[in-house]
Amino acid sequence: MQKTYFILVALLTFMGSYAQDKHPNIIFLLADDQRDNTFGAMGHPHIQTPHVDKLINNGVRFSNTYIAEPICAPSRVALFTGLNERMSGVGFTSSYKLTEDQWAHSYPEMLRKNGYYTGFIGKFGMEYYTFKGKAKAKFDYWRAHDGWAKFWPKTARNCAEYFDSGEDIITPVMGESIVEFLDDVPSEKPFCLSVSFSVPHGSQIKSMYPGNKEAEDCMIPANEYEKLKGHPFYDTLYRNMNIQIPEETATDPYVHIPYQVLDQNKGRATKVYKYDYDTISCYEHHIRYYQQISAMDKVIGDMVKALNEKGLSKNTVIIFASDHGLLMGEYGMGGKALLYDLTTKIPCFIYDPRLPAKSKGKTENKLVSSLDIPSTILDYAGITPPAYMQGESLVPLIKGRNRKWRKELFLESLYTGRGNPVCEGIRLGDWKYIRMFQIKKGKYTEEDLNFTSRKPDYEQLFNLKDDPNEMNNLVEKYDGSEILAKLRNKTSDHFNKQNMAREKYKTNTLIIER
Repeated sequence: MQKTYFILVALLTFMGSYAQDKHPNIIFLLADDQRDNTFGAMGHPHIQTPHVDKLINNGVRFSNTYIAEPICAPSRVALFTGLNERMSGVGFTSSYKLTEDQWAHSYPEMLRKNGYYTGFIGKFGMEYYTFKGKAKAKFDYWRAHDGWAKFWPKTARNCAEYFDSGEDIITPVMGESIVEFLDDVPSEKPFCLSVSFSVPHGSQIKSMYPGNKEAEDCMIPANEYEKLKGHPFYDTLYRNMNIQIPEETATDPYVHIPYQVLDQNKGRATKVYKYDYDTISCYEHHIRYYQQISAMDKVIGDMVKALNEKGLSKNTVIIFASDHGLLMGEYGMGGKALLYDLTTKIPCFIYDPRLPAKSKGKTENKLVSSLDIPSTILDYAGITPPAYMQGESLVPLIKGRNRKWRKELFLESLYTGRGNPVCEGIRLGDWKYIRMFQIKKGKYTEEDLNFTSRKPDYEQLFNLKDDPNEMNNLVEKYDGSEILAKLRNKTSDHFNKQNMAREKYKTNTLIIER
């Protein structure tokens, strides 16, 4: 009897130890175009997000998180692979596509090969990859689309995966898919679910009232559409609040970036973001933008409820990020692909239910990159990242371990569409330095990114402590100063290291296809 008792105690001890050491389930939530500080718990004065606020208040927020590429396709490639655009070679205006070999070293594929059940829901968004049409086979569960969905996805040809949905609006359609995934996960495996929301992207903002050009341009309220009447999020929410749009809305953007460096009429002001170049439409954009975030919050709350009901909540880590930020009238501009904080900083937090109480609700202000996210996911799964992944795991920061962390962060945007210049820069302490180069061709190659003997077409220098809104370009004032020389040199050093790493990556690691 006594022997049986000791065996039982040993078994229970072993099982308890196993439960603690068991790799967690991982859910990675990605918003589209959502800029930093746009949740209630992050201090936004208007946005109502009670479900996400609860996760933030019981998790760890990273308040200084920068995206690797401030435009969607290369940003998503970076989040999958841990490589910025200069390394992976994949972007809207690059000459390459992501290959099967490169995908084999992405976090979803590495998790799947190591016993995780993987799922993907929403906007795949990489755009340029060699296995187009075959991405579904890369996951155990797939309910996703390429390109841009519409607010009413059953009207979009690229959204056939959603045509049998019970819901009609894109965000609850994805919520429906999340519950379906959780219903089907095998009990014997940990899972990793990646959810790529389509909101609050402009494609959703513009398509809320189908077939109405004024509504598409945000010149009339979207809730004039009959199907939105009475909706808890898309009807009157935020319409009776004193929402302030930026003072610079519809003012001269060339005060900030000269015409010869960035011509706003090559798409920003005339087509894609035109609603941010008029005060009436910019105001409507803000309302719809906030509505989309609150509706996403509801779906995240439903997801947490489903995790609780299925007994999965105690071992499921939730990571949240956005693919980049957005200008919404600031500097007289709209859109992304520049290196202002409003475009490059993103909301990022990790909710780990296993954290001790003293770590919950913590805000970490160290410099974090979106390149850290895939390394973090692999770390949670007990998998060593490939040596060429450029990020660091955030797990030590979450656990409060004292360790060295980066003091500076290299920033880049290699998108050259719509007249955009190549942008490079660095964030160091209170300082941010940016340099811009115009490339006068459609698709760039590595040779086009060699700026060794070329003077920048434009430079910006901001002191973020004194000027957090980045309104005062200090380049001329600090000409000849030690700090400007230091930041220029550091940017050049990072640029040279990136180019050398790219050549090594191409030569020794993977076969790259054009």
